[in-house]
Amino acid sequence: MRKLCAVTAILILSALCFSPGISPEQVTEIHGSPAFYDNGGRLFHVRLSPSSEWQIPVPLGEMGQWLPAVAVAAEDGRFFQHVGIDALSLLRAAFQDIAHGRVVSGASTITAQVVRLSVSEREGRKRSVSTKIREFIMALKLERKLSKPRILECYLNLAPFGGNIRGVEAASRIYFGKTAAQISPGEACLLIGMLKGPSLFRPDTRPKSAMKRRNEIISLMERKRIFTHDTASRAYLEELPRRKFPLPSSAWHFTELAVSQNPEHPPRFDTTLDLPVQMKLEAILRQALGDLPQDVTLAAGITDNRTGSLIAWAGNARFSYSGSWVDCGLSPRSPGSTLKPFAYLSAIEQGILTPSTLLADTPGAFSGRAPRNFDLSYRGAVTARTALHESLNAPAVRVLRNAGSGRVLSLMRQAGFHHLTQPASHYGDSLILGGCEVTLLEQLEAYTFLASMGVHRKLRLLSDEPQTEEHLASDAGCWIVSDMLKYDGEFSGGLNLALKTGTSYGLRDAWACSWTPRYTVCVWCGKTDGSSWEGLIGARACTPLAVSIQRLLPRSGWYERPPSVSRRKVCSLSGKPPTALCPSVKMDWHVEDTTRSTPCEIHGIKSAVNLPAEFGAGKNTRLSIISPIPGASYFTAPFDTARKIPLKSEGSKGIVYWYVDGKYAGMSEAGQTFFHGIDDGEHVVSVLDSKGRTDAVRVKVFTPGKSQQEEKLF
Repeated sequence: MRKLCAVTAILILSALCFSPGISPEQVTEIHGSPAFYDNGGRLFHVRLSPSSEWQIPVPLGEMGQWLPAVAVAAEDGRFFQHVGIDALSLLRAAFQDIAHGRVVSGASTITAQVVRLSVSEREGRKRSVSTKIREFIMALKLERKLSKPRILECYLNLAPFGGNIRGVEAASRIYFGKTAAQISPGEACLLIGMLKGPSLFRPDTRPKSAMKRRNEIISLMERKRIFTHDTASRAYLEELPRRKFPLPSSAWHFTELAVSQNPEHPPRFDTTLDLPVQMKLEAILRQALGDLPQDVTLAAGITDNRTGSLIAWAGNARFSYSGSWVDCGLSPRSPGSTLKPFAYLSAIEQGILTPSTLLADTPGAFSGRAPRNFDLSYRGAVTARTALHESLNAPAVRVLRNAGSGRVLSLMRQAGFHHLTQPASHYGDSLILGGCEVTLLEQLEAYTFLASMGVHRKLRLLSDEPQTEEHLASDAGCWIVSDMLKYDGEFSGGLNLALKTGTSYGLRDAWACSWTPRYTVCVWCGKTDGSSWEGLIGARACTPLAVSIQRLLPRSGWYERPPSVSRRKVCSLSGKPPTALCPSVKMDWHVEDTTRSTPCEIHGIKSAVNLPAEFGAGKNTRLSIISPIPGASYFTAPFDTARKIPLKSEGSKGIVYWYVDGKYAGMSEAGQTFFHGIDDGEHVVSVLDSKGRTDAVRVKVFTPGKSQQEEKLF
């Protein structure tokens, strides 16, 4: 015996001298499964670890009452007394191992097991006497660097539980469908019993062996007075789990987005997602899919305006179908009319626009390229409120030009539209009509800025991301735009919200963005391949969803009016401060010290109304065609299969007669718009009145997508 002790002492001294040190990071840095927690601390998504295991490290305080107590009592009864090795157990094991020439007995403490699991296994060391001695020495060193509770925490997070399951949290969730803190005394004994042989005592593959081993642990706990007799009796009666439970895998596209933005983040992701809200969003989108063709999908997101946090995200509602892995919310798409509010905001900020400002929804003064509205008609003189609310194209272009396309584009970029990388000259007037590309995520960021009354925040997905704020616009301007777009449709149900829709050219994308003081919701509808469908109209496909989603969220009333916004008297027609010649006035919002106070210029002496030329007004002593515009190029609307363009004349009364390329096309009342189908190509349109007067213009018509025609025309 003395010889054995001497040999053991020599081995220990040698190991102390030559054994490498161990740093706390070697055992505490656990590369477990990426685990995603929502803003309430709820686990909603888990992925395999880099080593293809299910492993969810949690603090010791989140392991509950029973697991730590049972582990110490069953695995290392003197854990809190020894210094990393148990001398009595070590001498016994050393004698048996040396006698047999191989490892036949344990004596490993919990600390030594931590070294084995975190160092030896990672280095691929084979089980041998030398490896075991090395682990013991490293355990001694580790005890001087980490506290006992921290070592126990590492052990329970590293311990194997059969198959590719590692750590008590993953084991508890997979075997029992609950967290480690929630498991019962009997369940704790079952898990700790598996540590002796994870493959031998798995309840799903070896239930009898698992039951026997569990009962042995229960008996031991009662003898050691960890369990009372009643606790042990109830533990014996517990049934073994009959099936495995899947780990949560909700909000797949949100987690992909979080990982892509934070590739070096530790395995635990504390996110801004609100799991109950996410579940409601997914449910309402799934329900809406029932009314859509199989190849049409939906995407939507919700932000909390107070923090710029993304609290729900569904990049593709058809997650179980072909193409479901595509996050449509990150794909650049044509925004349709959804960018118009930002042009109006810029104009309000510059003081050149109020809700009552008179705008011309006419084809006049567009130098041969007149934008047409979605319904193929023009409304004439309209207020800015009407023009924005009804998403009229010609007024929007005029607002863009007056505000300055470069200035508007800069605001859009700052607000979050990062795909608008070209100069303003590249986009031209089409910038405000959808002739560019943005993503749903960018829409959310930009509309959250608008809903936050001019405060821009970069969207946050992780709760530990720093909050950044930048004031890009006044609360007054944003309040007026929100007031102009306040929704009062059939789906509101009394909810105060603002709404803007959009439909891309060719019916490829439908949009709706709604906002309240607290939440912003953006919805997209379309096909993953970008092809068209006649039902892709924002007001029809997305408005009910955007409003319904808002109704699922806590209500937040409406915005308080900013102090700088007040009412003033304006001319009922021009929307400008009235003069003595204005026949009637009304009240309108304006921004104090910003909105221009140029008086009404429309009403002249003797009640004359002097509208600008763009309104198509004024005396006209000759018959002239005002639509189509001479030399204009007309893009036919996607659903206008007849390729109709508006024909309108001025300077005559009664009936006028229309001709296309010398062939009679039809007749109309002078001053009324006559729509006539014209084939793609270049044509001569002429008109004749009852007095024999005529006029003629040359016009080009083509359908987008026909590249050869476009090349020919331009």
